[in-house]
Formats: sequence, C-alpha cells, structure tokens
Amino acid sequence: MPAATIHAVRLGRIDYLECWQLQRALASARRLQQVPDLLLLLEHPPTYTVGRGGKRSNLLIDDAMLQVLGARFYAVDRGGDITFHGPGQLVAYVILDLGREQRSVRRFVERLERAVIDALAHFGVEAMIDPARPGVWVGRDKIAAIGIAVNRGVTYHGFALNVDPDLRYFEYMIPCGIPDRGVTSLAKLLGAPVSLAEVEAEVLRSFSRAFGRKVVEGLTAAELTGLVRELTVPGHAGVTPGQAPAGRRSTETAR
Repeated sequence: MPAATIHAVRLGRIDYLECWQLQRALASARRLQQVPDLLLLLEHPPTYTVGRGGKRSNLLIDDAMLQVLGARFYAVDRGGDITFHGPGQLVAYVILDLGREQRSVRRFVERLERAVIDALAHFGVEAMIDPARPGVWVGRDKIAAIGIAVNRGVTYHGFALNVDPDLRYFEYMIPCGIPDRGVTSLAKLLGAPVSLAEVEAEVLRSFSRAFGRKVVEGLTAAELTGLVRELTVPGHAGVTPGQAPAGRRSTETAR
C-alpha cells in the first residue's frame, strides 16, 4: 500500500471501550507495518472520558446519575482533560506512523486543527484555535475537542467535532476542565439540522488537504475488525472500564 495514502474507514456507531481496544490493536499493528495509516470515522453512544492530564472531579455527576443518563465513564490514555462523546458528534481517530524521523507531534496536532477548521469553513463557520486553551473554538464556545496519544511513533485517538449532539450532556461536566467557556455545535450555529454524512465527506477532504496525503475509502468496518482478529499483535491486551491501560510508554497531547 502506498505510504502516501491514508485509508479512511467508517465504523458507524461503536461502543467506546470496543473502539479503544481496536485503536490500540491497530496502533500496535501499524508499528509492525501490518496495516496502513488509518482514519477512523465514527460515533459513540453517550460516554464521558478523561485523559491522563485531567481530573475525575470535572465530571459533575456520580455513577448513579451516569446510569440515569445511560452514559459510561472511562479514564483513558490520551492527552487532555474531560470530554463527552455521543450521537451526533463526529469522532475521528487517526492511526498514523509519524515516521523514522519522528516528525513533530505539535505539527501533527496543528494539522488536525486545520482539518477541523477547514471543514467548518465549508459550512460558513469561522472557527479558530486559542493558544491558551485546547480545542477548536467559535468565539468563546468549543466546537471540537482534540486529544491524542503517541506510542513508539504511532498516533491514536484524535478529535471529536460537535455536529448535532444533545448539548445537555455537556452541562454535567466542565468541558476540558475550562470553567469559563461554553460548548456549541454546527447545527446550533447554523440553526438547522446537519447531515453527519455530509460533514464526514467534508472532513475527508479537509483532512487530505491538511496532511497533504491522499485519503481513500475501501476497507469496511467488518473487514477492518476481521483483519485485526487475524493479526498476532505482541503486547496487545484488553483494558478495564474506568482505567487507563498500564505499562505503556506514551506521549499524550491535547489541544
């Protein structure tokens, strides 16, 4: 497979824990050159996650209330603080080999930011970054969260773009640990429903431009998960809900 090509796979709506395990397996396989660079596009059921730099206290509800909301909580191995994932939010996870020269992680994150900003511009939304605060913003409101992990030169995790999620879920947390800012969505800004498929298509185009790489679709979700099952990946193990995996040396970055 050409090194310049990134393979996009649409996973649909997938459980967070299942997808987390899939990402880790794919990152291990990518290091072994068993899979190409990948861009996974998906949604999650209602899930709160906190990165290694975050605090559980930024989730303002207890386990009982989580059950009432039908949501899950995980402490995970990405950079950043707390965020929410749910239906109507486009999540993009990037499994990418940074290369032997270990290209700048900061530059990688900047490209993710550019991809999100350019995709939003297609819909007439002027988004920006704030050097003092992580994520992509429209005014004082966050529209996309970015948090990644890098393990032995391979990235995983990525960004979450609010297309048309139920924003009430964000009321139960301090988004990314920043108390004086709000959260918005593309649908809220446009005042009309937005097709997730249309946003996915634009993200594929903007991602290709931002990274200067050809993005192709070919693998199905079933083919990808089948491939992972066939691979023997040394050191791959399951993870426990509510805990970040131990024994892994990684670099975590959030914007």
